[in-house]
Amino acid sequence: MLDQSGIVSVRVTGLDGKLILEVDSERFSFPKMFVNNIPVNNIMMIKGKDMPEFDADTGVYVIANMRNGDRIRYMGRIKMSLDYQLNIQIRDEYGTIMEERRRFFKVRSNLRCVISGHEREGTVYEYDVPVMSVIKNVSIGGVFIEGTDPPYRKDDILLLNFMVRGELVGAVVRVLRLQLLIDGTLEGYGCEFINVDQKMEGQLAKLVNDIQIEQRQEQLERDFRRREAKKRIKGSG
Repeated sequence: MLDQSGIVSVRVTGLDGKLILEVDSERFSFPKMFVNNIPVNNIMMIKGKDMPEFDADTGVYVIANMRNGDRIRYMGRIKMSLDYQLNIQIRDEYGTIMEERRRFFKVRSNLRCVISGHEREGTVYEYDVPVMSVIKNVSIGGVFIEGTDPPYRKDDILLLNFMVRGELVGAVVRVLRLQLLIDGTLEGYGCEFINVDQKMEGQLAKLVNDIQIEQRQEQLERDFRRREAKKRIKGSG
């Protein structure tokens, strides 16, 4: 059964795994709807601007990122598709926990990073001008980095630098996968840390914990604003 209140963000992909969109809880809801005069509560409504449009009943995957760190993938079908709204009926009886992603708890981030070089097939390339990018999520086990131009390849080794609590961290990561958007353009790289020592593991654990606390506080503030808005709406009725 779909735990709607426990979802902090969702990714919608095609059946081929290509990303369609990713949204946090501010942009999706599960309104009460009727299908053939029967009430249903497993239709997710996503609001936005200039959203991709699809034919009715197009099959998709909905990957729910839960508060406890689980990532659960559901089958779904698009029931309404407009440039400002997407309705997806989720087959919540077929949720699958993505075991390969559970080893390390991962948090969304927006950390600037610098790639100072890379190794490919045994050859090391050091840059005169470093490549700037952004770490979009991080765990003790790895990072997801925004795409670069030119792109890296699977199994490339990257020399990565970023700041944790005012301290520069130099990390070595291996590119595990290239993640594409629905139009085929590169979204970014899923990477794993290699040669992590005890000090760096502690820095990463602290970073993940700090971001998690900050995001929980932001969620509490959003929930408070929603409750206050509902009170004002009821009071004016």
